[in-house]
This record gives sequence, structure tokens and C-alpha cells, in this order.
Amino acid sequence: MKDFQIRVIARACITRHDMGEGDIKTIVSSYNLAQPDNERVEAYVYATRPDIEPQRLDA
Repeated sequence: MKDFQIRVIARACITRHDMGEGDIKTIVSSYNLAQPDNERVEAYVYATRPDIEPQRLDA
């Protein structure tokens, strides 16, 4: 995917997260992107909004 597409999807994911639809990983996976694109979207989300942290598995 192109960079602008990653940014658009990441911002949509942030909006959905803010609306209470779930954690970022679940929201991003709902877009059925290729794994490298999933990782790029998640990275953009976490870089843009450091207050949204990745879900920890040991929590």
C-alpha cells in the first residue's frame, strides 16, 4: 500500500478506537490487509497517538 493509504486507514482506526470499538490490533485486523500493511498501520497509530499503547499479552 502507498503511504497515504496507510495514513488514512490508521486515522480511521484511531477514530474507531476513540469511539470505543475495541483495541487497535482488532480494529486494524478488521480491514483484512496484508501482514506488512497491518504492521505499518499499527506503527503509524502508535507513533501518532502515543497514548494508545499496544495490548500486552502478560497483562
